[in-house]
Amino acid sequence: MKEWEKELHRYRLTPAPPKENDLQKYILRYFSEKDDKYISWFLHYYERTVNDKVMSIVQDYAMVGHFSDIKQAYIIGLLNALQNYDPNRGVPFIVYKEYAAMREIHEYIRTMRTGFTVQSNDEYLRLRKTMRLLREYGGKADKDTIEKIARNIGASEEDTAKIIRSGMQNMQFLEYYRQYADEDSEESREEVAADRTSETEKLFFQLERADAVMEAFENLNYRERAIISAHLGFCMECYSTYYYDNKDLDEDSKPQKKPRPKEAFIDIAIDHGLASPDTADKTYRKALQKMKEKLKDI
Repeated sequence: MKEWEKELHRYRLTPAPPKENDLQKYILRYFSEKDDKYISWFLHYYERTVNDKVMSIVQDYAMVGHFSDIKQAYIIGLLNALQNYDPNRGVPFIVYKEYAAMREIHEYIRTMRTGFTVQSNDEYLRLRKTMRLLREYGGKADKDTIEKIARNIGASEEDTAKIIRSGMQNMQFLEYYRQYADEDSEESREEVAADRTSETEKLFFQLERADAVMEAFENLNYRERAIISAHLGFCMECYSTYYYDNKDLDEDSKPQKKPRPKEAFIDIAIDHGLASPDTADKTYRKALQKMKEKLKDI
């Protein structure tokens, strides 16, 4: 088995553990029985989803060759979230852990300094052009071919050789990933090699801005956070804008995914024992102003 094949199946167990339709059951048994095997069972069945998430990030950021490190960062964030997770709050772990997992990935992206990484959309287009030329010239990366491609793309032969090596690694991985994603799949997927490129600088700006907003929100007191999240319709703990309704099951007897309702100030006032809807409104606006002060330099 090649290295990238091993990476896709890092958490696969043989024989396969007992399968639960609801992965939350593994998490609940982990907390009730204090046995790490349930986390291994969870990862065995959740790894395919992790691979899909990581592959999307690899392509969005054009981070050729960084699948393994990004996947590891995601798992580290997932395990960190497990340390603070309280199953009694009613938030599924799959939803709860997402913020911590993505924050760990974003930290990796910021601090990463090794390997060939495309820093802009123009460089990504040059990578794709290089691989197209390589195919046109017979797919053999010998000295003559590298010289031709280098002249065509306006790069040194040394840089061209690096681009070709990274491109070949990415193409080999994607080809295997196509096969992997189709194996025994119980859910439909979009094309894993779809072109989701966008300007890297914009992606990084969005990442920094999102983290700054979350940090400003977390600096509010409990009541302020509760009122903002209730009025805007998201989970105060995991930032999810949807929930799973255990009382409304689909045709496979699984809870339906529904958007979180946005509460009116009159309902918020009742829930929090406030004097009037106006009081809830004022508290909401003061909290937003606090966040704006934190974000004024962003």
